[in-house]
Amino acid sequence: LQEYAQSEAIQTEVDHWLGAPQEVWPLPQDVSTGQNTEASAQTVSVTLTPEETEALLRQVPATYRTEINDVLLTALAQAVSRWTGGQTVLVDLESHGRTDLFEDVDLSRTVGWFTAVYPQTLRMGSQTKLEAALKLIKEQLRRIPHQGIGYGLLRYLGQDQSIAQALRQQPQAEICFNYLGQIDQTLPKAAPFGLAAESRGPDRSLQGQRHYLLDVTAVISQGQLHINWTYSTNIHHPQTVEQLAQSFVTALRALISHSQAPETGGLTPSDFPLANIDQKKLDKLMNKIGGPVRFAKEQA
Repeated sequence: LQEYAQSEAIQTEVDHWLGAPQEVWPLPQDVSTGQNTEASAQTVSVTLTPEETEALLRQVPATYRTEINDVLLTALAQAVSRWTGGQTVLVDLESHGRTDLFEDVDLSRTVGWFTAVYPQTLRMGSQTKLEAALKLIKEQLRRIPHQGIGYGLLRYLGQDQSIAQALRQQPQAEICFNYLGQIDQTLPKAAPFGLAAESRGPDRSLQGQRHYLLDVTAVISQGQLHINWTYSTNIHHPQTVEQLAQSFVTALRALISHSQAPETGGLTPSDFPLANIDQKKLDKLMNKIGGPVRFAKEQA
C-alpha cells in the first residue's frame, strides 16, 4: 500500500477526490451544546420483513441493474434530505478494504480488519421521482474508483502533502454508512459456530469521543435486513432518530414496491461504459426499442 500510494495509478484519482463538494447541509441537532461521547451512544434498530428483504436482494437488482448499496443509499439520501431540507447529503462510506489492487498478494494467513472509509456526496437535487432518484444515486456511486480505497491512501500515505492537506480541509461527513452484507452466507445453519446472543460489551472506551453524529450499519441476518442507527443522547432525542429511521424504511419500501411494478425498469450510462451516452439519450433510445428491460439475477 505504501508503494501503491506513490504510484501513477493512484494519481489518476486525485481529481476525483479533490472535486469540490457541493453545499453540505449540516444535520439538525436537538442539543447543540451536547458532547458526542461513547458513553452517551444509543442505537435505534429497524428491520424489513423476510419477503421485503428477498425482494431487495432479487427483484430490485433485476429492475434497474443495481447493487444493494445503490438502493440503501438512495433511501438514506431521501430520508436525510427530508430531515435537513437540503439537496445533498455528505456521508462517509465504509467498504471491505480488500480491493483487488495487486495480482501477487496472498492474504490467506493475514488476521485483522481490512476497511476503506471515504466520503461521498449524494446529490439528490430537486429529484423526487423514485426511478430518477435511484438512477441518479447509482451513477454517482459508479464513479467511485476502486471502491474508495484511494482516498485513504492519498490522505494518509501519499507523499504529496498539498493533496493530503486539501483532503483534510474538505467538509467532514457527520454520517457514516456501512453495509456489512449477508451474515447468513458466512454462518450457514450447518456451520459449527453461530452468532452469540450475549452482548460483547463496548468496542471503545466510554470516555472517548464519537467521530460521527450518526453511525448507520446495515446487515442481513436470518433472512432479514437490519439497520442500526447509533447516535448520542447528548445531541439527539430518541424520537428524532426513531423518526429518521422510520423515514428511511418508508423510502426503502417505496423503492422496493416501485421496482416490483411490471412497467418499471431501466438502464443507466454506467451500464454501457464505452458508449459515451447520457441518461436522457439512453432513455430515449430505450423507449424506441420497447421500454423497460429487466435482468436476471446473475446479470444484476
